[in-house]
Amino acid sequence: MTNRISSSYLHQLQRVYYNIGDRGIRVAMLRVEANKLKIKTLINEQLEIASKQWSCVVYVGAANKPADDKTSVNLNSTQGERALLSKLKELGYKIPSINKKNTDREYESKFSTGELALQKMLVENQFNYPAGDPAIRAILKVRELGKISSVYLNSRLRYTNNEAFFLSVYNVAGTLTGRRTSRKHIFGFGNNSQNFPHHSSSARYFRECLIPREGNIFLMCDQMQAEEWPVSALSSNMTALEELKTGVDRHSKLASAVFSEYIPAKSSPDWDKAKHEMKRYLGKKIKHARNYGMKKKRMAESLAQEGFAVSEQLCEILLNKAREVDPTVDSVFHAYIQEQLSNFHMLKTPFGMERMFLGARPNADNSTFFNKAYSYIPQSVVGCNTGFAVFELEEDYPEEERQIVQEGHDSIVQDIRAEPENILRYIERTVKAFNREIEFHNGIRINIPIEFELGFDFQTTVTLESLTLEGIKIALDKLKVEREKIGQTTF
Repeated sequence: MTNRISSSYLHQLQRVYYNIGDRGIRVAMLRVEANKLKIKTLINEQLEIASKQWSCVVYVGAANKPADDKTSVNLNSTQGERALLSKLKELGYKIPSINKKNTDREYESKFSTGELALQKMLVENQFNYPAGDPAIRAILKVRELGKISSVYLNSRLRYTNNEAFFLSVYNVAGTLTGRRTSRKHIFGFGNNSQNFPHHSSSARYFRECLIPREGNIFLMCDQMQAEEWPVSALSSNMTALEELKTGVDRHSKLASAVFSEYIPAKSSPDWDKAKHEMKRYLGKKIKHARNYGMKKKRMAESLAQEGFAVSEQLCEILLNKAREVDPTVDSVFHAYIQEQLSNFHMLKTPFGMERMFLGARPNADNSTFFNKAYSYIPQSVVGCNTGFAVFELEEDYPEEERQIVQEGHDSIVQDIRAEPENILRYIERTVKAFNREIEFHNGIRINIPIEFELGFDFQTTVTLESLTLEGIKIALDKLKVEREKIGQTTF
């Protein structure tokens, strides 16, 4: 087992990550201003949907207050959520109760009580709308758009030589798994750079504003099906590991089995168009939910938080199908975790990270407790693997060649010169940095492979099919075509 964690390593890693966050990502201000206007228009469209369905004026901000204010609802007022929920009661909705003090529901701390209620109502679909309640969906969309605008597009930027940069601060000890966290820069610049909006249709309004420095390109590296590797190793699932080694896209494979239709895989020529498709994304969500013991209710709520109305009944069907496809997750992986907790109350990762689990109670439903334990080793292994690679790329090369501008738990983004030869050089050193054998308790060894994309912003990217000069040139040509299609040739 290699690359074990030590306190001195963590101290050095914190310095490395401070430099990355302070380096920042360049921002295209012309796109920011244009997208602010687009978001304003989209918000007004969504407010109109809710207003018509509920026969009252739903608006945002005191400046938009109607003359007749008796039945209107201002979503941005101090009483906005209470007034909205009160109005929903009048309209015949049943308002779900939310217990924010329930420590087993850590995810709820990220949302207000009103937003959690709306998410649950979208899942419940009380009036049986075919694609979910349009007005509830519209209000959640308004909140999503508003967050993109306020948290990201309106974030404070640092200006250097008349160029704007989005900064953040990483904390290498921010989680129990060894993964980093990030937040707004200590001087108020930027925000969390690990959890940029991604899968929603609104994400592009921020992602396309993140651009490389002049003459550069983004080299985006991602651990392929990252957590699938440790989960398959812990499950002693040699078939899954062999599929991963040969490049089978197990997320797409599961989605194809669950939905009984072909879902394009990463090896497909349609991948660059299909990678944001909902069903492939659901395949990934189902697999993670199954791996970590997520139940139907939590999965439905998780999808609702991303704007997708999927009923608990459908989530249960999807999870059961995933169980049929791979029973070893339950019978081997989960059984091993439960045995370790019963005997030692502790889990230890291949990299030497340890965590005590003391919350299980006899004759109690310990499902939430076990769920945290199921995710610990896979997430820790992937996070540490990224950390080791980042450390090598930042410490083993001259300062002027340290180009990482973002880390996303299982991925990194480097802002490098756009010449093919230079791109190949950075690919080779990145492959070397991630090349690491990881041995588990059962003797199974894995080496998580990586894949690359090129992009002139965070939204429009092209996958590198071949890590050669020729492959790079082909990807660059495809990227230029994609940019021309959307009319995005300037910053």
